[in-house]
Order: sequence, then C-alpha cells, then structure tokens
Amino acid sequence: MNGSSSDSISGLTGTLMNLPVEKVALALVILALGLLASVTARRAIERFGSRVFPRDITHLLARSTYYMVLFLTVVATLQALGVELTALLVAGGFAGLVLSLALQPLFSNFFSGLYLYGEKSLVIGDLISIGGFIGRVVEISTMSTRVRTLDGEVVRIPNSRIINDYMVNYSKSAVRRLTFKASIAYREDIGKAINTISSALESIYLVLKDPSPEVYASELGDSGVIIDVKVWVPTDYWYQASMQVIKTVREALAREGIEIPFTQVDVWFRTPLEVGGREG
Repeated sequence: MNGSSSDSISGLTGTLMNLPVEKVALALVILALGLLASVTARRAIERFGSRVFPRDITHLLARSTYYMVLFLTVVATLQALGVELTALLVAGGFAGLVLSLALQPLFSNFFSGLYLYGEKSLVIGDLISIGGFIGRVVEISTMSTRVRTLDGEVVRIPNSRIINDYMVNYSKSAVRRLTFKASIAYREDIGKAINTISSALESIYLVLKDPSPEVYASELGDSGVIIDVKVWVPTDYWYQASMQVIKTVREALAREGIEIPFTQVDVWFRTPLEVGGREG
C-alpha cells in the first residue's frame, strides 16, 4: 500500500518536473494574480458594500466572491499546467445544477433581500400591510423580514413573498386618510347632522385642515341615513386618531339629540295570526 502511494506521488512529481518551464511559470503567475484578485475583491466589497448593505450581507458577499475567484484561479492554474478538467467540470456542473434546484427557495429569499436593501423600499420602523398582517418592521435580514403586528406578535415573512405579494407601506406617506360611516335616524335633519359632525372634527387636533374633512350623506340604509366621514391624519398617529374621531363624533351627535338608530327588521307573516288569551 505504501509502495503504491509512493509510486503515484513519484509519478505526479515526475510529470510536473517534465513540464516546460514556460508552463510552470505561467501557472505560477496565474496563481499569484488570482490570489491577489481574490483578496482585493473581498476587501473592496467589505469596504464599499457596507455603504449599501448591512454587515451580514456584506460579509456574505465578500466571502462568496473570495471563494469564487479562488476556484476560478485553481481551474485556470491547472489548465495552464495541461491538466485535463473536462470530466471534473461536467460533474461539478451537474452537481451544481442539482444543488441550485434544491436551494432555489433560499436563493430566492436571499436575492429578494438584496433587492429590498438596494431599493430601500423597507426600513426599520415602517408600518406595512402584507399577507393579512399589519405592523411595523423590526428587522430586515438576508432571508426574511420580521414584523411586529398591532397585537404585539412578531411575524417572520420570507423576503421572496414581500417581493411577489401585494404590500402596502403606510410610512411612505406623511398623511393617511381615515374613513368611517355614521348612521342617523330617518326622522333626523341631515343638514344638522352634517354640521354637527363637521364642527366636532374641527376640535380634533389630529385632523388636518388641508386636505379638509369630507362629510356627506352617501346612502339610505336599512335602519337610517348613512353619512360618510373622511378625514386626513398624520400616518404615525392614525390609530390614535381613529379612536378619537369616532368618540368625538358620537358624543357630538348625542349632545345635539341626534338619534343613532338600532338595526330594525320588519317581519311579515304570509297568513294572519290569531292571538288569543287563556280563559280564566
């Protein structure tokens, strides 16, 4: 066994010793330039990539580039020495194809994360709505984004879903519209109700004067007249404003004696009902 190993090493050494000096020199130059290029590329990505991407993504890109350049350097060096690499490259390409198919979801999330960082479509603290969840972004990583919902739950959303799904980013606009409906009884004065609601909205400091609030009768409902109320409020205080607006409007209607009706249902019987009492 030892003799066989010694013969193989001796044969490889003899083959290398018999190579022309020009090939060996060229291989050494390629190897030296490749090592220099790999180190230079890694340092450049670490230095300038941190300006665009976070530290974990920059580090991953730097290491991936470093090893890729090293691999290409080794292949070029062996080819310069005359080593046949066709079979090895075919096998490596097939293995890489199988591996890429198996890791496709990971690659999709990774490149989606790079896109999010490059586009700056999301930043920490943004209020977003996606996949039925509404909350603020608390973390953006290479593979996923974490959102703290309004209920306090932390949801991890894959980055590929954020790219492919319909997402609303409320924080990209400084103001947001708040809309709700109020109902008044049919016997009430519609003009009086509209003026009462408009006056109540003027007393709320979170309601913007420009654009001005919109208050109007929109439809005749089953139990009363429906009045639409649309106001603009600061995006960061939308939740607080929604509670304050509804409470203030309800109290203003009550002070003016304007009735907010309960749901009413009329029941019709196909045949007359006979109502009788018990005989004493």
